[in-house]
Amino acid sequence: MNIKLQTISLDPKVQRYEKVSDTVDETVLINTPGSNFYEKKMSKNKVWNFICGYLTPVQLLVYSLVGFTVIWCIYGAAYYTYNLSNHYSIMSCTFSFLGSWDDDSNPIGWYWFTIGMCSSFFIEMPIIMYVYQRVKHINKKIALCGNIFWVLGVCAQFLVGCFPSSSTIIFGTTKFRDIHNPTATVTFSALLVGAPCYAALVGYDRPTSCKKIGKGNILNHRYTDICIGIVISIMIVALIILGLWQIVYPIMYAKDPTIGSNWSAAMNTIWSFPLWENVIIITLYLYLIIFPFSLPHRADGLAPKQRLSTTFKKVTLDQIYLKSEISKTWYPILSRSDVNVRNAADFLENLADCEEVEGLVSFRAIQTLSKLADMINSQQNAEETKAVLKEFTKSSYELWTWHSTIKKCIK
Repeated sequence: MNIKLQTISLDPKVQRYEKVSDTVDETVLINTPGSNFYEKKMSKNKVWNFICGYLTPVQLLVYSLVGFTVIWCIYGAAYYTYNLSNHYSIMSCTFSFLGSWDDDSNPIGWYWFTIGMCSSFFIEMPIIMYVYQRVKHINKKIALCGNIFWVLGVCAQFLVGCFPSSSTIIFGTTKFRDIHNPTATVTFSALLVGAPCYAALVGYDRPTSCKKIGKGNILNHRYTDICIGIVISIMIVALIILGLWQIVYPIMYAKDPTIGSNWSAAMNTIWSFPLWENVIIITLYLYLIIFPFSLPHRADGLAPKQRLSTTFKKVTLDQIYLKSEISKTWYPILSRSDVNVRNAADFLENLADCEEVEGLVSFRAIQTLSKLADMINSQQNAEETKAVLKEFTKSSYELWTWHSTIKKCIK
């Protein structure tokens, strides 16, 4: 591979840089978030990009608030019409009761439930994809697994709306409820499996060697940990209580057979399945509203384009020789002479400490660059140095972040 060096020199007195040469492969920039080429590409196929979750924070905020407000207004209409005929209580009525046109449920406004469920599918899909686009760089396999389960869950949710929980026969002896119950089970199961996958990503993103609280690779753990922790905790509590009921009920029934069935005996108590079903549904909706906002704006963990704090301008860098040969990945080639790599590591640490760009630079990158500095200073084997360079560029976007940030801050 032909290497062309790009020299960036900095005069600490005037805080400016000079770009001696610049070699950029346009093909890679087209696929590199943060570049003008990428922005032009994303301006095309807007509908498809929207479905795939390529939203800005402002778009996400407006979309989430409007979308979920509409959904819950629809569910509110279903709740209102339900109470015109019967009394809805989360202690004894499952969420699906709102969509049943049976006389003991919601014969007046059952269709509001169907509209709400089907609308949820279209509103939630871009948000789920938004989350996936921003966590897949942590661990693509885990992210893909979580995304598949969540997509499966919202697809099954659409079918739940199409087949309400009613005793009306569709064909033969098959009732609407016979299709509704399995799809509702798939919806809950998929979402309950998908949530721990994202919890695993949050844990995977936090380096065990990181001494800086709240600093991970990509995520802002001060927010993601709280959000995921609440969701997982509620799910665990619900599953434990519902599981314990399967042990408690036989004991209670043996003492008093008049308590009724497993279902009826739990009504209006802490063991009630409808209670925990409603709690989990509300929790998952809140999760879909809050969790995406704890993620970085850029799909690769980059912060939004903005003028960085003047604090960065005080950072002293004597001379940095940074290569810019770009293929499918970024490979930085640092000159072995007249290079203060340690200052570069300090610069990255200062970036990582700034709240404006939290998640911009990973602690792992800082550690690796420091290790690289030691190897260069101690004249280590060239092949070993090259291996560390490759380790530093495992995330191709991270070098782009560092490189472009230097050019933005130091002017």
